[in-house]
Amino acid sequence: MAIYIKVFKKSSIVQKDVVTIKDLAEIITLDDEMAKKVQELVVLKFEEKKPGNYLVSITDILRVVQEAFPDAQITPIGEADALIQYSPTPMKKNKFVELIKVGVVAAIIFAGSTIAIMAYQIDTSFTKTLTALNKVFTGQVDTNPLWITIPYAIGMPIGVIVFFNHLGNKKITEDPTPIEIEIDKYKDSIENSLIDALTNIRRDSGESTD
Repeated sequence: MAIYIKVFKKSSIVQKDVVTIKDLAEIITLDDEMAKKVQELVVLKFEEKKPGNYLVSITDILRVVQEAFPDAQITPIGEADALIQYSPTPMKKNKFVELIKVGVVAAIIFAGSTIAIMAYQIDTSFTKTLTALNKVFTGQVDTNPLWITIPYAIGMPIGVIVFFNHLGNKKITEDPTPIEIEIDKYKDSIENSLIDALTNIRRDSGESTD
């Protein structure tokens, strides 16, 4: 019987002493009964009841499945390693603290973006540019042409909203925002770094991952 195992790159385990295959992989096989048995196979036991990161290699999973079903044809697909984030107790979030964090971050971003816009306008002599544009279209010299500055002031926040694809808590379109894309890249880099570090630890300890 053929068994296909698709390993997820990261899995979170909370309030469990062991990690079974269903916690970190998807099992595909024509035999539903066999699939249930494979899903319940244990691949990792937590010896210490404290939060931490653990590594489960596809070879660990293959070894466990082959011991239980020696005649099965096993084909791994997906990731080669699974990152396990373990927590013995559920993480409790303090809404008040979260609100303070959001407020502080928002204030810092607002102040930083304001300074950045002002610095950009000074560096590019934006006032002179507006004056020159006003002279081109009206033939008059005005250091503060409101017919240009007002639309500019209105258009800038609109451009920011369109660029970041957010209006308050709601997304304008279903496309991921630039921030979401960068956050995904950042998380992916962290996961790769953790996997590399845990792999090196296993190699140094003499535990085979092949």
